[in-house]
Amino acid sequence: MTVSIRFPALLLAAAMPLAGYAALPEERIEPSINAELKQHTQHFVQKLYKVADNVYSAVGWQLGNVVMIEAPEGLIIVDTGESVSESRKIMDELRKVSDKPVKAVVYTHFHPDHINGVQAFVSPEQVASGEVQIYAHETLLANVVAQGAQVGPILGVRSAYSFGAFLKPADTRDMNGGIGPIAKAEPSTFIAPTITFKDRLDTTIAGLPVQFFHAPSEAPDEIVLYLPNNKLLISAEVDQGPTLPNIHTLRGTKFRDPVQWVASLDLLRSLQAEHMVPLHGRPISGADKVEEVLRMTRDGIAYIHDQTVRWMNKGLTPDELVEKVKLPPHLAGYTPYLREYYGTVKHSVRQIYNGYLGWFQGDPVDLDPVPPKDKAQRLIALMGGREKVLLAAGEAYLKGDYQWAAELAGYAIRVDQDDKLARDIKARSFRKLGYASMNINWRNWYLTSAMELEGQFDADDVRDQAAVLRGVFLSPQMVKNFTPQAFLGNWVTRIDPEKAADVQMTLGFEFPDVDERWALEIRRGVVQLHRGIPAGTELKLTMDKAFMETLLTGEGGLVKGALLGDVSIDGSLLDVKTFLSCFDFADESFGLTIR
Repeated sequence: MTVSIRFPALLLAAAMPLAGYAALPEERIEPSINAELKQHTQHFVQKLYKVADNVYSAVGWQLGNVVMIEAPEGLIIVDTGESVSESRKIMDELRKVSDKPVKAVVYTHFHPDHINGVQAFVSPEQVASGEVQIYAHETLLANVVAQGAQVGPILGVRSAYSFGAFLKPADTRDMNGGIGPIAKAEPSTFIAPTITFKDRLDTTIAGLPVQFFHAPSEAPDEIVLYLPNNKLLISAEVDQGPTLPNIHTLRGTKFRDPVQWVASLDLLRSLQAEHMVPLHGRPISGADKVEEVLRMTRDGIAYIHDQTVRWMNKGLTPDELVEKVKLPPHLAGYTPYLREYYGTVKHSVRQIYNGYLGWFQGDPVDLDPVPPKDKAQRLIALMGGREKVLLAAGEAYLKGDYQWAAELAGYAIRVDQDDKLARDIKARSFRKLGYASMNINWRNWYLTSAMELEGQFDADDVRDQAAVLRGVFLSPQMVKNFTPQAFLGNWVTRIDPEKAADVQMTLGFEFPDVDERWALEIRRGVVQLHRGIPAGTELKLTMDKAFMETLLTGEGGLVKGALLGDVSIDGSLLDVKTFLSCFDFADESFGLTIR
């Protein structure tokens, strides 16, 4: 890959006014990969592992494993992968082992790499007829809906950076996803669960005794399976596989409670399994080895949590904590299960601090800080101007101090987002940091941000790629599981307070096919969702839930639906249009690095 800086030419250019800067001689920064991260890729070579006579784990086809349990009367599929096309290949492999019918599917939790490939194994008709049951925790469906609806737009963009969706083949060669091969983005083929439970479920599926346990950890709805007949544990992501667990994910998530995670690992240890089949990475056999992996993983998470809290209570802030809290050698060197391929100690520490104390670190200067652009302008002036700042950034780059070079260049970009030299310095610094990183999340963010700085994609490209990833989190099959409450609840965060500043209106919604009535009330820039339609409401829309689903997928529109008869209106159509105009459903184009 050709890049656009050669040093010391950069130092000379840094001393020039921006108006005199056109282009710099080219320098080649060859794509590379951290040696240990490259070696880690071998962990995910495609293989169907047989465990304890009747359990098969398909490792290496996609980010998440697919597990098949051969029961006396049929097959149980545990997790379905993120890619229907790859899951169909897995099903072909499983059919070489058994031709028994699929009797059940288990979703261990709501993340796309565990549920999206379901229709490679069963059809909606099989589930609807009762031929196949789908097991999950009772909160899974609500989590699927919340993930795809409320924060879907920003989650799609951040996921594109986290998973390296924009990276060129040269930057993905020999790479992995930390917990599996590189993820494959395909729309979900979700089918809703038919059997759910809260804490524990002991049952028989296809003639085989199965115990389910709720084990909140990497996800709040995480469940594990224990097969008492052969003392086999399917550990989902309570054990996240061959990596330090991702106590926090950089793409964004709610607080993952390390104390709860440790308790769930202790629950798994109490089962004293002789075999463990995680949903990422290879199976483990031997009671002593299973206990060792679970204990060491538990101790790694506990150490990070406990020492973070210890030093928090001595007044340390996140920037200080990340320099203080480090795993001791016996944990940091426990390969591969506590190596930082996916999670890192540093970003876990920051999440723990924020989970307990929030963003405020105690210095009131942070309560109402100088706006970022204004702050950058003042700092640059204090440092002697743009040329001196970029000269210092170039010198830092030459010394291999890439973090400092990127920080200094960032000030100039805050002032002028089109500052080509500043963007080049920061991009080159990010490439150096990314190619050296052993952590796939850090690497992908560094390299994707470098591409943004280099102008290799623009905000529209981000929007388009985010739309692809939104299909992973919110597909038409998922939309069918939206309730009217979930659909209308999403409107609350879409109100435009400027357009609604003087508006006080209530719009009722009636869904006769599901016998539900709701109302949205605008009160001068604030929206309240009401169960039922308040007495005296004169404005109302009536539609079937099926038409509501077309609104979610973008196939339909309320005004168009009214004209075509899919929606009936009580009151004035003009008033309905006034009401709808108060909401902002536009998808914005934005990047994450150039701010």
